[in-house]
This record gives sequence, C-alpha cells and structure tokens, in this order.
Amino acid sequence: MDFNKLLDEKLPEVISWGQSLAPKLILAVLIFFIGRMIVRKLSGATVKASQKLPNMDVTLAKFLGSIVLFAGLALVIVASLSTLNVPLGFIATIIGAMVVALGFALQDSLGDLASGVMLAFFRPYKVGDEVEINGERGKVTDLSIFTTKLNTVDNIELIIGNGDAFSNKIMNYSGFGDLRLDMDFGVSYDADLDKAIEAIKSAADGDDRIKTTPESPWAKVTGLGDSAVTIQLRLWCNSGDYRAIKMDISQRVKNALDKAGIEIPYEHCMIIPMKAK
Repeated sequence: MDFNKLLDEKLPEVISWGQSLAPKLILAVLIFFIGRMIVRKLSGATVKASQKLPNMDVTLAKFLGSIVLFAGLALVIVASLSTLNVPLGFIATIIGAMVVALGFALQDSLGDLASGVMLAFFRPYKVGDEVEINGERGKVTDLSIFTTKLNTVDNIELIIGNGDAFSNKIMNYSGFGDLRLDMDFGVSYDADLDKAIEAIKSAADGDDRIKTTPESPWAKVTGLGDSAVTIQLRLWCNSGDYRAIKMDISQRVKNALDKAGIEIPYEHCMIIPMKAK
C-alpha cells in the first residue's frame, strides 16, 4: 500500500476530527482548571465559615474543608469528561471499577479515611493539643482525612496514619487544660524527714506557673527504698508549662536540699578483691 496515498486519504479526516475535537478539548481543560480554582476557594470558604459556628474548632473545620475539596474535584473531573462527550454511564462504570480496584489496593488508606472521619467527629484531640499517639508525643499541627501531623519538642514533624491513631492508645495532655506533676526525690535515711519535706516543698514557692487548685503543692514520704527514703512532690500546672516546670523544679530541689544540709544518696560501687590463685 502506498503510504503517501494513504496519508492523502486519511489526513483530511484526521484534521477534520482534530478541528471538531479541539474546541471540546480546550473547553474541558478550561472547565478543569477553572473548576479546580473555584473548588479550592469553596474549600477555604468552608473552613472559614465553619469556624464561625458554635462548638466548631479548627480541626473539624479543616476536615470539612478537605471533604469539600475532594468531592468538588471529583465533580469537576466528571464535568470535564462530559464535555468530551464521554457518556456518563461509561464514566460511572469506570469510576466504579476504579473504586473496587483501589479498595483492594488501598485498604489501609481507606481505613485511614474512615478513621479520619471518626477522629474529626469524636475529636479525641484537636489542632494545638499536645498528645501521645502510639508512643509518639508532640503537638497536633494538622488533622486531614488521611493523616495526623505532630510537631515534637525537638521540631521533628511526625505524620501518623489516622488508622494507626484511632486504633491505638491516645493520651491527650491538653484535654483538661491542667496537669498534675509528680516528682520523686530520694533522701538519706539519716535525714530529718520533716526538714527534707519542707526543703522540697520550698522549691515550688514563688512560681506563678504553679497552681493552688485543685490543691496546693505538697510533699510526702511515698516509699522506703534500699538506700533512700522517697519523697514525692506533687503540684498542678498548665499543660503548656509542664515540661519547663519539671526541669526547673529538679534544680531548685537540689539547691534547697543542699542548703538544708540534706544528703541525697547515690549508688556506691563495691569492689571485692579477688584472691590470687
């Protein structure tokens, strides 16, 4: 077959097909990009409007914005394909097949999605809370439909799948606003315990971060160890001050015990000489 002859016969048909398709293709592209821009603006507007509702926090507002974004993008894609005269029934069949295939391939991701919905509505934590999820501790910076992002104290970003978060133990240190700090200190058996207790309690004096409700700071003997008497200092503080107070108190207690002449025992290593053979 003469290639040039075939090209002469088919080229007008190809050009005619391209001319008829080009406007539809351009329109489909315009619908997609303009629609995506509109959907993103709607998603942002949903977040802002949701935050104005009573009992609505930023966590749930962002989650609703994510749902609007994903649902809107799906509609934009369908509208773009419809412009190319792709039958809606065919689109629905393709989408159904993709959902089934992705359901098997992305079971964990779908589990994260379902868990994200549960986390958003039951809200065991919200953006800004300090939490411990499956042994990882940090401040929640984002809760999306698939993942939870934490920022640790050493400024490391942790990304945890919502499935792992929802199915494991969650400790929310910001849940009630205040935390109780318990710190144990050992003193010598020869020490004056009343004097040691007063010295340890004095470490909490004058610190405005330490609260007097639900109870004032106290110190009591809580244990008798092998080489030390354990005195526990208990106080209440705001969850945001917990770590800083814990570090400050340790040094203050050491200084107070030294000033009071209270010995802090430490382990001694006993060396047993071996007899020469």
